[in-house]
Amino acid sequence: MSDLDQLLGQIRAMPVDARLEQMDGAVMQAVVCRREQGMARRSLMLAGLLALGIGWAGSIVPSAPAQAASTPIGMSDYAPSRLLGQ
Repeated sequence: MSDLDQLLGQIRAMPVDARLEQMDGAVMQAVVCRREQGMARRSLMLAGLLALGIGWAGSIVPSAPAQAASTPIGMSDYAPSRLLGQ
């Protein structure tokens, strides 16, 4: 037997670390977390692309020319500037 075989045999005979039993739960939790992060990232990218598409389509569609209102929104007939004729 070579020295490497003896070293591997000694390592095989050593007791297993107890922390290795708890590793499965930590690994699975990390996998679930990464999956959720990926799903959130894809949803955000889809929302961004949808917003860009709607904005682009809205800029291409012709609309009526803008016109100013005769009175500002929410201005009452009893406002001081209206009563003074301004």
